[in-house]
Amino acid sequence: MLDEAVARYTEILDYLGEDMAYTVTLPNSGELTIEEAVRRMGFDPIEVEGPGTVPHSGHSIRLYQVGVGVVTLDGVYPLPERKQVTDQLGGDGFRHWHLAFDINGNASMYADYGGGQGKLEYPEPIDLPFTPWTELLGPLRPYADFLARAYDSEEAEATVNFVAACLAVTELESGIRLEPELLHTPYSTLPLPFPNFD
Repeated sequence: MLDEAVARYTEILDYLGEDMAYTVTLPNSGELTIEEAVRRMGFDPIEVEGPGTVPHSGHSIRLYQVGVGVVTLDGVYPLPERKQVTDQLGGDGFRHWHLAFDINGNASMYADYGGGQGKLEYPEPIDLPFTPWTELLGPLRPYADFLARAYDSEEAEATVNFVAACLAVTELESGIRLEPELLHTPYSTLPLPFPNFD
C-alpha cells in the first residue's frame, strides 16, 4: 500500500509546486472546524477570508475542511515563525502532520500525536553532535525501514522520493490523501502578518 501511494505522489509532485508546506490535523474525537483551527493558531476567525477559489498572496495559508479534520497548504517553504503557527494545530487531543519541501531539494516532516513527537529532515542533518535520524522518529518509528529507503547510505542508494514517502505515511496514518484536485476546491485563507515572505 505504501509503495502504491509513493508511486502516485511521485507522479504529482511537479504539479504541487516548487515550494510547499502541507499539514493535516485530526481530532481524536469530534470535528476540528476551520474556525477552531484558526483559533488554535492564535488568530480570530474574523480574519479568515473565504471560502473561495481566488488566488491568494504568499502571505496567506489556505485552509480546507476535509472530513473531521483540517488541511492547510502554504505556497512557501516556511520560516520557523511561519511553521510555529501551524504547529499550534497539534497538541493534546489531536494528531498533526507537517511536511515541507522546496525547489532546492530540502524537505522536512514533523508529526505530533498529542505528546509524542517525531521529525525527519532531508538531506539527513549533519550537525554535531550527530543524532541518527531513526532516533527522532517518535510516533513514526514503525515506518523506519520504509523511510530508510529515502536516504542514500553506504550500503544502498535511495529507492523512493523522500517527499513522496512522507506523503504516503501521512496518508496511511491520517486517511487523508493529497490530491491535485484539492488545489481547485474552495478554501479559506488566513493572512499572516509576518514580514519578508515574498
